[in-house]
Amino acid sequence: MHDPRGYTLIETVVTASLCTVIGAMALPMIGRTLDRERTIIGAQFLAGQLQRARLESLRRARAVAVRLELVGGRASLQLFVDGDGDGVLQRDVDLGVDPSLTPLEFLDDRSRDVSLRINQPVTDAGGSGELSPGDDPLRIGATALLSFSPLGGATAGTLYVAARRGPQMAIRVFGGTGRVRVLTFDAQTRQWRH
Repeated sequence: MHDPRGYTLIETVVTASLCTVIGAMALPMIGRTLDRERTIIGAQFLAGQLQRARLESLRRARAVAVRLELVGGRASLQLFVDGDGDGVLQRDVDLGVDPSLTPLEFLDDRSRDVSLRINQPVTDAGGSGELSPGDDPLRIGATALLSFSPLGGATAGTLYVAARRGPQMAIRVFGGTGRVRVLTFDAQTRQWRH
């Protein structure tokens, strides 16, 4: 029989214990979902900036490049336009010959804890073997510039995007067409999906 004055101490303890157990079970699930959503947002933002560079190149009839750098684990990006007709070159950027189109931005300002990184063992999206956590996430050649030509081509390569844990994503840029594609790594099948 229930006491009309309220709940007993045992009922309160059991209820609090159940709430704690349910909360503890849900927390990892919520954390994985947040990591997944943040990674998707970060990858889509970066892919959007690459598309923006491609469109700016076509609109201006000049080469436009995205400079990507890792500074203390944070990924920065900035768009530059060719100022002297020889393409966007790092030395011309440093001298101010190739001016910036956008201010310097950090990827984790758009999507917390997301950066250019490889956070798990993956197959290279470009097909050149296996990559490990901590490997170079910028696979665009020797420079930090990913350029788009007004003729439609681009620097070919792959940018790996991830939070510290959670899904691994990649942004592939196809050199001949300048197309940009966002991929997600399926750890079960060890394959990249669109």
